Amino acid sequence: MRVRVGRFVSAIVIAVLAIACGSGGGQQSGGGRPRVAVSIFPLYDVARRVAGDRLDVVCVLPPGRSEHGYDPTPREVARVTDARLAVLVGLEMDEWAERIVRGASDAEPEMLELGPRLEPRRLTAHEVGDELDEHEEEGHHDEEEHHHHHGALDPHFWLDPVRMRRAVPILVEAFSRIDAEGAAGFRERGAQVEAELGRLHDEIDARARTWSRRTIVTFHGSFGYYAERYGLRIAAVIEPFPGREPTPRYMQDVLTAIRESGAAALFSEPQLDPRPARVVAQQANVPLFELDPIGGGGSSTSYEALLRANTDVLERALR
Repeated sequence: MRVRVGRFVSAIVIAVLAIACGSGGGQQSGGGRPRVAVSIFPLYDVARRVAGDRLDVVCVLPPGRSEHGYDPTPREVARVTDARLAVLVGLEMDEWAERIVRGASDAEPEMLELGPRLEPRRLTAHEVGDELDEHEEEGHHDEEEHHHHHGALDPHFWLDPVRMRRAVPILVEAFSRIDAEGAAGFRERGAQVEAELGRLHDEIDARARTWSRRTIVTFHGSFGYYAERYGLRIAAVIEPFPGREPTPRYMQDVLTAIRESGAAALFSEPQLDPRPARVVAQQANVPLFELDPIGGGGSSTSYEALLRANTDVLERALR
């Protein structure tokens, strides 16, 4: 999976200063509370619930946008001005968010990468295909791009509620460092969120055990944690490099994988162009559904709602 990092962050920071000054400064919008910038919605929703009203928690990536190829507007960067802490996925997924937060702060904010601390899994060959080899053979080595490849650590840990639950004490500890007086509240709310995520896992686990089919083809390598946790098999991915159309040779490989594995369904993602998935679904005569790895829009306005919505889709496809 290859990801284009925003090209214009440095230039945007200059414009941000003007916006921040014009609006009275980004730090004031949080009512004087320490600001925490969180890269993507699933982490943001859990972080804001643990923080309560003690911290000003903002999400860097706007709802409905993909982290792949995201270039923020000056106003979006201004929202994270002077953040004390940035909560990131890490594992090379959201370096764009780190650049935005660092560029919008006068002081040096703390960077908390959750992914490396939550037993990250490695991406399998089926989840990335062999597009990487073709891409590099063609001489594509853009320094502002990075990618996931077979054997690389999978950054999408938040799609596993068990790992997301393990992230909560890490958030409590980090929040307590920037607001020691609020530590007791962080611990209390953190315990509540952990219990809620535990119930979510139990619910999904019980539902997944009833599914009669277990092999799927996803749009890109984002659902490996979910699949591993709930006993699904990913036979292939349609677009190993999100936002870059797969080659005809790779599309044939995907069709072969669907035929040989008996995959029950294909899945597109709302943040990315679904046309390659539609073409494959039509040629393979396999139903196409949609899974959302990020959420934050529509009905997926909480972490639990996002995971339940994806589970609803998988249930329709695999029963």
